[in-house]
Amino acid sequence: MKQFRTHCFAILVCMPCFWAPAPAAAQVANTVTRIDTNPAGANFYVDGVAYNGATTAVWPIHSSHTLSVPLGNTDITQNGVLTQFNGWTWTGGGSSGLVTLVVTADPTITEYTANFAVSYSLTVDCSSASGSVYANGAALPCGQVVYYAANSVIPFTAVPAPGYLFAGWVPRANQVIQGPSDVVTFSAPTQITPMFQAGLQANVLTNPSGLRMLVDGADVLTPYQAEWGAGSVHNIYPESPQQDIVGNWWVCTPSTCAVSSYTVPNSSLPITLTSTFVPGVPMGFYTSPAGLGLTVDNRNNWTSYSFIWGVGETHTVSAAPQQTDSQGHVWAFSGWSNGGAATQSITVPASAVPAGIKFVATYTPMAHLIVTSAVAGLSVMVNGSACAMPCDQVFATGTQVDVSAPLSVPVGSGSRQDFLGWSNGAGPGDLVLTLGSDPVTVAANYHLMNYLAASSNPPGGVNWSMQPASPDGYYDSATSVNVSVTAQQGYKFRMWTGDLNGGVPSGTLAMSVPRSIQAILDKVPYIPPSAVTNGAGGTAGSGVAPGSVISIYGLNLASGTVVGPSSPLSQTLGGVTVKIGSRLLPLFFVSSTQLNAQLPADFTLGQQTVTVSAPGQPDVQASFTIVQDAPGLFSQPVNGQAMAVAFHADGSAITAGSPAQQGETVTLYGTGFGPTAPARPEGLPVAAALPLSDPAAVQLGGAGFAAQRAFAVPGAIGVDAIQFVLGTGAANGQLTVTVNGQPSNTVVLPMQ
Repeated sequence: MKQFRTHCFAILVCMPCFWAPAPAAAQVANTVTRIDTNPAGANFYVDGVAYNGATTAVWPIHSSHTLSVPLGNTDITQNGVLTQFNGWTWTGGGSSGLVTLVVTADPTITEYTANFAVSYSLTVDCSSASGSVYANGAALPCGQVVYYAANSVIPFTAVPAPGYLFAGWVPRANQVIQGPSDVVTFSAPTQITPMFQAGLQANVLTNPSGLRMLVDGADVLTPYQAEWGAGSVHNIYPESPQQDIVGNWWVCTPSTCAVSSYTVPNSSLPITLTSTFVPGVPMGFYTSPAGLGLTVDNRNNWTSYSFIWGVGETHTVSAAPQQTDSQGHVWAFSGWSNGGAATQSITVPASAVPAGIKFVATYTPMAHLIVTSAVAGLSVMVNGSACAMPCDQVFATGTQVDVSAPLSVPVGSGSRQDFLGWSNGAGPGDLVLTLGSDPVTVAANYHLMNYLAASSNPPGGVNWSMQPASPDGYYDSATSVNVSVTAQQGYKFRMWTGDLNGGVPSGTLAMSVPRSIQAILDKVPYIPPSAVTNGAGGTAGSGVAPGSVISIYGLNLASGTVVGPSSPLSQTLGGVTVKIGSRLLPLFFVSSTQLNAQLPADFTLGQQTVTVSAPGQPDVQASFTIVQDAPGLFSQPVNGQAMAVAFHADGSAITAGSPAQQGETVTLYGTGFGPTAPARPEGLPVAAALPLSDPAAVQLGGAGFAAQRAFAVPGAIGVDAIQFVLGTGAANGQLTVTVNGQPSNTVVLPMQ
C-alpha cells in the first residue's frame, strides 16, 4: 500500500489520481508550542533565531528543534537589571538545567519556559562627601554598581569621615530611612545618596559643672562636647531637679537654663551652651490628718506634695476651706504650721539649703449629714430649712439636727409617694440626730400609692365595698383590692366599665397603676315601706282614709313628671297605673319619686296592697292600711316652718303679714278627714259641700276650739275643710286637727 501511495503522488503532476483516499493521507499534523521566559523579556534562541520575549512556534509533530539561551548575565528590559539562567521547564512538570535543549514537537507539551534569576543594580551616589556607606559590614565604594537579588531587603549604613557629620539620606521609592540606616527593598534598579557635611564643635556646659543634661535624647554629663552640622537642630534640656555627686540638689529655672531646640548657625567657630542651676531646697507639704488634698501652683492632682524648688523661686500653696476624705469624713481648715493664710505665696529662702522646709495644714473634723431618696425632685427640711435631694450638709460636731420629709409627694395624675420612714429604722416622723465626726447617710423611704377612682352611673346608685379599705382611695402599688357593689333601691347593676369589665358586681384590681372603674346601673322602680301616706303630709297615724288624696313615694316610678286633667282624673298618666287589687286609682300626677292619687271612698278598711306599673319596668308593690279617719293639713314651707293653708273669712290667705285675728272664723284645708254623707264621688269633684260624718275639733297653742263646720270642699277632689272661731287662750300658733279622736300633722297658724 505504501508503494501505491507514493506512485499516486508522483503522477499527480500529469493526471488525476483515481484512488480516492490519497489526498487525505497527504495532510501532516502540526503542534503549536509557546516559548517564553520567567521573568518575561529575557533573550533566547529557537532553532538559532534570537527572540526577546515570548514567541509561538507551529511545528510538525515529531519534528526536532533546538532551544538555547545566551551564556552569562543578560539585561531583560533596562540597564541595571541582570538575569542568570536557571534552567528550562515545560508542560507536564519537565525540567532541564542545560543551556541548549533539543526538543521533539509533541502536542502534549504546549509551552517551554526559560527561567532566570533576577538581580537589580545598586549605585552609591557620594556626591556629598565625606563619608562611607556600609552593607552587611562591608564598605561600598562611591559610584560602584553592585547587584542584589530581586526582593531582597538590604540595610545600608552611612558613616561620616572624621570632621564630618551625617546629614541624612535622600529619600527615594522602596527605601525606608531610619536615622543613619537606609533599608532598601530591591524591586528595581536603585540609587542611594547619603549626605555629609563638615562638623562644628559644640560645647554643652552647666554651672556648676558636673551636672547632667539631655542632649538630643541622650543623658550626658557636663562638660559635654559634640560635632554638629550647620543648620542642624538639637534639643537641649536640663535634668531638673537633680543631685550632684555629693548629694546636693540643684534646680534649673526658666530664667537661668537654656531649655530649647537649638539651630546650629552657619559658622566655623565653636559653639558653647551653658545652663545655670541654683541650689535646690526640699519642700514638703502635708495635711493633718494625712491624706487630704492641697493645691500647689494651681494644680491639685500631684502624686506627691514633696518638691525640690530653687532658692528664690516663689510658689502658691492653697488649703481648701473644707474637704471630704475617702471615707466621707468632712474636715475644715484650721491653719498652716507657719501661721500663713489658707492660700499663701512662699519664696524659697537660701537659709533652707540643704535641710528643706516642712509645712503642715491642720484640719478639724466636721459632722457630715447626707439625706437621699429614690423619689426625684424631693426636698427635706433640716432644722427648718429646705434642702433639695441629695441633701448634703456639714455641721459642727455635736450638732443636733431635725430632719423632716414630706408625708406625701405627687408623682403624676393619680399617683403619689407616701413617706414610710427612714433607712435607719426611725420614723415615719421627724429624724432627730446628734451628729459626730463620722458621716451619717440616711435615706427617706417612700412607697408608691395609686388612686382608685370609683363611680356609678347614675351617681350614688350603689354601696361600695373595698377590701382593704382606704380612707382616701389611694393604695400601695403592691396591693390588690377586692371591689364589690350593692345596688341601692331603685337601681340594678348592669356592667363595669374602665379597669373592670363584665356583668358580675365584683372584681379584683392590682394597684400597680392608677385605676378607674364605673358601675353602670339600670333604674328600676322601688317603693319603700310606709310609702303610702296622706297627700297633705305626714299624719300622727299610719293609715290613710277612704276618699282622701294619697301620695306614694319611691324611686323610678315614672320616666318623667306628668300632671293629669283636673276633672275627671285619669287612671293612667305617662303609661303609669296604680292599682289596689284589680281596681285602678284615679291619678292627679306622676313623677319619678312621687305619685298622687285619690283613694276611692268605698274601699274596705284594713290592710291593702298597692301595685305601681310603669312601661318596660317590673311592677312594684307596697302594703298600707286604710282607716276611717286620717286627717292631714296642707302646709307650705316658710322660713323653715310648715305654715297652715288657712284663710280669713273674706277668703284671703292667712300669712305672717296677715295673721288671724281673735274672734274671726278661720278656714283650714286638708284631706283624709273621714267619710261624708253622702259619699264623695271617685275621680270627680264634689258638686256641693258634703258634711263630714265624724266629729272634728281644732287644738291651737294648748287651747281647744270646736269645729263650726267640717266638710268636703265643693269643686275639689279629696280636699276637706274645717272652720272654727279663733278664741282666746292659744299660747302659740302650733295647730292640729282631730277627727273622731285621730290627730293630724302639726302646722303653724300666724296669729295676732
